Amino acid sequence: MGNGYGPYIMYFLSQLMQKRQEQECSAAGLKIFGRDETGAVWHKENNIEILEKFCKEGLPQAKKHGHFIIGNGNGKDYIGIPGRFLIGEQPGGGKTGFTLWQPLAGGEEYCTNPEEMDDETIDNLYGYWIARLDASTLKIHEP
Repeated sequence: MGNGYGPYIMYFLSQLMQKRQEQECSAAGLKIFGRDETGAVWHKENNIEILEKFCKEGLPQAKKHGHFIIGNGNGKDYIGIPGRFLIGEQPGGGKTGFTLWQPLAGGEEYCTNPEEMDDETIDNLYGYWIARLDASTLKIHEP
């Protein structure tokens, strides 16, 4: 993908990252995940149209839920797309880097081993599909 989307997208993404850092103190009290493998501080973003430019595979789920999340932890940037632990809700079917799924806080007790979750739990347990985001190139990688 690279920087072919022009300076607007890069500027917008840098503003998102800056906004996230400015709100780190207030966001630190917001616990999205009970156990977060990324160690990131997360920011909710409602401007889902921006995904059209660099993350089309996440757009349907973000539209369905009206947001996505951006985070930073351990010197890495991440993007999270809301959804259940279903292949139909995994952006790109996992082929584009969205291979980590984390349940919302409180849900981890129901999915200690995701392969052993029953259908009812899968249907009712929400979380986020997470990928690592290279903010300088807009490329998405596995976390």
